[in-house]
Amino acid sequence: MDGHHSDFLVIGAGMAGLASAAALARSGARVTVLDKGRGPGGRMAARRVEIGGETVSFDHGAQYFTARDPAFRETVAAWVQAGVAARWPAAGARHGSACRG
Repeated sequence: MDGHHSDFLVIGAGMAGLASAAALARSGARVTVLDKGRGPGGRMAARRVEIGGETVSFDHGAQYFTARDPAFRETVAAWVQAGVAARWPAAGARHGSACRG
């Protein structure tokens, strides 16, 4: 054991898991997130493949999502600030606060 202690263990680094972990962390809890993949999972997943000797990445999950709940909007704003999500202009014009992950 590495001596790491958490108050909560969140299994799954998809949107729901990461949003839950962020809310718990904001409340002061120590949170560990586990996912079977190397990065965000679920509808935020990306796949990496090698084409012609070059590794490329492509989205595997949702094309975009809409944040309507104020708490989720706050979480998404943090993701945008961290550079892991961005506004999707084509969807944003129709849906207000759509983002791509």
